Amino acid sequence: MLTHARRILVALAATATIAVASAQEMDAPRGGTVQIPLATQPATFNPILPSELAAAIINWTMFSPLTAVNPWTNTLEPYLAHSWEANDAITEWTFHLVEGVTWHDGEPLTAHDVKFTFDRIRDPAEGATTLSDMAGVTEVEVIDDLTVRVHLEEPDAFFADRLALGGNEIIPEHVLGEYELLADATEFNTAAPIGSGPFRMVRAEPGSFFELTANEDFFLGTPFLDGLVFRVVPDGNTRVTQLMTGQLDWADLEAPQLNAVRNNPNVEVTTFDSLGYQLFALNFQNPLFQDPQVVKAITHALDRESMRQTVAGDLGYVDDVFVPAGLEWIPRPDVEYRAYDPELALEMLADAGWTPGDDGILVNEDGERFEFYILVDRGDVQREQLGLIIQQYLEDIGMDVEYILAERGGRWLEETQAQTFDSRLAAFPLPNIDWAQRLYTTDGPFNSQSYSNARVDDLFRQVLGTIDQDEQARLLVEIGEELYDDPPNIVLLYRDRMTASRADVGNIPPNNIKDSMPFSHLLFRR
Repeated sequence: MLTHARRILVALAATATIAVASAQEMDAPRGGTVQIPLATQPATFNPILPSELAAAIINWTMFSPLTAVNPWTNTLEPYLAHSWEANDAITEWTFHLVEGVTWHDGEPLTAHDVKFTFDRIRDPAEGATTLSDMAGVTEVEVIDDLTVRVHLEEPDAFFADRLALGGNEIIPEHVLGEYELLADATEFNTAAPIGSGPFRMVRAEPGSFFELTANEDFFLGTPFLDGLVFRVVPDGNTRVTQLMTGQLDWADLEAPQLNAVRNNPNVEVTTFDSLGYQLFALNFQNPLFQDPQVVKAITHALDRESMRQTVAGDLGYVDDVFVPAGLEWIPRPDVEYRAYDPELALEMLADAGWTPGDDGILVNEDGERFEFYILVDRGDVQREQLGLIIQQYLEDIGMDVEYILAERGGRWLEETQAQTFDSRLAAFPLPNIDWAQRLYTTDGPFNSQSYSNARVDDLFRQVLGTIDQDEQARLLVEIGEELYDDPPNIVLLYRDRMTASRADVGNIPPNNIKDSMPFSHLLFRR
């Protein structure tokens, strides 16, 4: 049975290769640059090291993954690997590399670089963001210069998918192999990275801008653009203003900003299903949130439909499930939406031991006040507004809630990585189901809220142990029901997302900027 499935994997890979080649052969003008904003200074130009959104955006133009998610179709496609296959047990994945790929300095990229990259990710001393992605890897074997085989301790049906989701891009052994730790490569990490992607760094002005030029030897074809310029613009409204004046060419857009660009003839808006959501993450290390009934009560205290209408411009939808409707192969669990009901919220909190004190703030039998803070990343207009609204709803039911607006690259990121926040607002995409595994398993790399549910962990292990999509769907429904009963966070709204671009920039994908960057070689200037 798995032999047949393995043939399907190879066939899909071959089909996708043809699609990418056809796109590159289109007739489009060459030349010009496109200017793109970053909300913060990138933390590092090494894609393996811990970073954030700004670093991911720029690094995906300079480094290449083995597999990539096509931003037009949201399907997995080949990139550095033109094909791959798994063994019958799904414990060995073999990747076949595109021939003739070179690094920006002209050296050949080989399977030895893939092994070097994966081995460095596997080393806990490196602190790689995707360490957990490689946790089950027992060996990375170089078969020949263009073939690498990854051996796994347990079956993993999503291993190839996971390589496409960021943090597993291949880095050069001939440049970085001399360093005991990747963090020691200061020049590479801060100013002069060497990748294999469509663009390469030529000038870095930290905190200001980063100038990239086209990699004429890029293995998927010379980019249409001469280069990209990434500018650090922390404020979301400033980014929109600069887009309208031509200082920027392409920016992610939030619903409150739509009216500002809607009637501008020089700007085009692209709307798409984000396959992701805005979430209110509670830190389960905090005793306040360790009772699932409290989390459910907080959910009932929030009028999320009203929030969607006002803050999201009546776009998107609300639901209490953790898989987007756009992943149609996964049925929705048969669960009831937790509607706005502040009286029910208070009853549930009272049942959990929280009743109003003398000053109206909820207290428990030990006299502990229900007080905490919400950490919001500055520059995301929608989350800034959501945080203030949530603060008011929760204060209305007797919680003492502080709203803290912090720089994304500063306190917000630091507390997220250290898992020390009380609560925070964030957004997560789910372009494939492996993102849910990253978010909601005990050891998931993006489980910053310290959520742990042994049954969820076990069910995800079963999902990873089969390539039968019907069986995966059945298991994922069970996971959805368990997550509903023991919520890992609060889904505020599933977002329709928007980007805005100058009208003379072509080939803008219906996707966010970060996930579009592996295909930035297809952008052109009319």
